Parts: sequence; C-alpha cells; structure tokens
Amino acid sequence: MAETIKIEFDIKPQQQERPRIGMKSEYNRSKTYTRRKPFLYDPKKTTEYKKQLAYLANLEKSVNYFEPLSGALALNVTFYILPPKSLSKVRHAMATKGELLPFKKPDLSNYIKSTEDALNGILWKDDAMLCDINAKKRFSDEERIVIEVSKINDNQY
Repeated sequence: MAETIKIEFDIKPQQQERPRIGMKSEYNRSKTYTRRKPFLYDPKKTTEYKKQLAYLANLEKSVNYFEPLSGALALNVTFYILPPKSLSKVRHAMATKGELLPFKKPDLSNYIKSTEDALNGILWKDDAMLCDINAKKRFSDEERIVIEVSKINDNQY
C-alpha cells in the first residue's frame, strides 16, 4: 500500500518572488575593511510565508506522527485564492464554483516553488524526490492550500 500524506493549510498562498541582491562588507582578521561582496536573499513576504507554512506543517507532523517521505514521490497541490473584488456577484459565484479560472499572475509555478522550499525536509526528505507534480490554482472564498504527497515507489539507483 502506498504511503500518503494529505494536509490542508489555512494560509494565503504566496508566490516565490525574485531574489533580491544585497551588499555585504568583508573584513580581514585585523578588522580592516577589504571589499564589498554581493549576496542574494528572498523578499520578506516570501520568507515569512515559508516560515509560517513550515511551522504549520511541523505542527501537523507532531500531531499525526509521520516521517518525511522518501523515494519517488507524487505531489498533488491545489492553491485556493480569493477572486478579484471587481467581479460582479454572478461572476463571483461562477468563480467560486470553478467555472472561472484564475489565469493571471501570480504564476502557478511560482506558488509551487515557494511551497516546495517551505516543506522540504518536513513532508519529503528532499524536493528532488518529487517525480510527478499535479498542481491547480482555483478561486475560493477561503484562501488555503491542499497538499497530498504519496510515494510512487522506493526505487534506488
């Protein structure tokens, strides 16, 4: 029987934003300035999202006592976002029923990236183990993320 973990997170999905660049001063042993070195970092909203999602996943992990999955894994994830406020009541109802789909930014792939990074080492040992990904972006009146991870097999090479 395949191992499966299914969790619903009540959190607003956040896309992986472009990394920012900063400058760091380097000093030698005698504490004298040598040069400035650039470094990359995630924007604050992305970092906070990853921390909050990891916290919620660890909380779920402590309650349900599961280990991170390994081997070839399949990921099914659905991101539920709020419909635009500019929609009429009729179109809003259509959107929440799934008749209207969110085809504008932010990209689905950026939602996946930030979520994979946040759950790395918690639901799966490494996100490189994800062989199949089925992802959806839908409108809903409640922002949330539904994740289902299942082991395909234990193949080792």
